[in-house]
Amino acid sequence: MEQREFRQALRNFLHNRPGLRALFYTSLEALVVSFWHIRKELWRIAIAQGRRNLHVLDAGSGMGQYEHFMSSRFPSWNICALDRDEVEVGECNRYFVERKKYRVYFKTADLNEFRQANCFDLVLSVNVLEYMPDDHKILRNFYESLRSEGNLLLAVQSDKALHVQPNFTNKLLGNQEALHRYNALGLKKLLKEMGFVKIKAHYAYGYSGRLSTRLGVRIPKYLLKQSRDWIWVLPLYYLLTYPLILLLNFLDVLFAHWQGSELIVRAVKP
Repeated sequence: MEQREFRQALRNFLHNRPGLRALFYTSLEALVVSFWHIRKELWRIAIAQGRRNLHVLDAGSGMGQYEHFMSSRFPSWNICALDRDEVEVGECNRYFVERKKYRVYFKTADLNEFRQANCFDLVLSVNVLEYMPDDHKILRNFYESLRSEGNLLLAVQSDKALHVQPNFTNKLLGNQEALHRYNALGLKKLLKEMGFVKIKAHYAYGYSGRLSTRLGVRIPKYLLKQSRDWIWVLPLYYLLTYPLILLLNFLDVLFAHWQGSELIVRAVKP
């Protein structure tokens, strides 16, 4: 099964099945290493902001998994989710309206042009910048769109990556070649030149994260590419591997890494 066919098959499988879509979101939250790191940073931001009703921009929302997490844990947040896939935007809007999560809205947009001055308290962008030709322009748009004391939260491919990690945010199961790889010091310097302060960066996907990704994503993905019939075996496979995957993801978040396939970056607009 080709990548495009697999994505379409997954979309058809989840269409008009909100229960399965919710289960899919929950599975991603547990299986994808970067989700654990982003979730940790979102909790830190939420605790620091207290009970404020934050206005959030998710630039490159993919299938809406981060909207599912944020709307469940922080129901007072207002979330604007952008993606270029019109079909996925429609599917996500339908799901969240059915779930009565009216503070979440998906729309199509070009990140090269999208800028709403002083509008958002948080800009989230996961596995998007590395695929954009003019990533500096997009970062400047993020800066202009943030309010004072607003947070920028990024996940990008690092220059330590041996290959593009599978992610479900912008390039679902596509493994498209990244245009950029980021060095921690270089990206922090770039953000500082743009005006950001309190810049922190750490690596994700250390050894435990890479092993977890191999067990939780790469092997099932490979099997499903060979034949759709493997989907009936996957529940048993995950039943056996799930505890180990959770432990590996926990260890990846718990310990600092000198290098890793992905960079998690948080910065503040003064």
